[in-house]
Amino acid sequence: MLFFIFFYGYKTVKITDLFWDKIKNNREIKKAIYLDEVWRLIGVTSNKDVASFIYKIFKTIRKYGGSSIAITQDISDLFSLDEGTYGKSILNNSSNKIFFALEEENILILSKYTNLSEKEKIEIKSLKRGECLMFAGEEHILSKIDVADFEKEIII
Repeated sequence: MLFFIFFYGYKTVKITDLFWDKIKNNREIKKAIYLDEVWRLIGVTSNKDVASFIYKIFKTIRKYGGSSIAITQDISDLFSLDEGTYGKSILNNSSNKIFFALEEENILILSKYTNLSEKEKIEIKSLKRGECLMFAGEEHILSKIDVADFEKEIII
């Protein structure tokens, strides 16, 4: 069971409550919630109640057989509300993290909250389209993500 959530507007909490109820319903069913544009939920323009709700999801979803995925284009937005409390929660409660090419400002912010090596700081700045730095537990892996032929047919 997958949930894709795009947040635009003031009804965010009601929508997330609906999904949270579904997530808690049956621990045997594997499920995932994708929070695209997560900066709207935990960034400087967010409501602290909504940000706290997202914090709760990342802290507890695994207990219900679920996983959560936060998607944003700007790392700095994750740490802009309440001194980064909510962004830190997402990073600390995510066993897998994927970072694509980042600008210098975002690399500095990311290195403040993770254990990026000096070599990785240089590499992440020069990644090409489809290349990423993956954190899988304590391992850091440079990867290239290729689209399968059947996926290309869908996209084109």
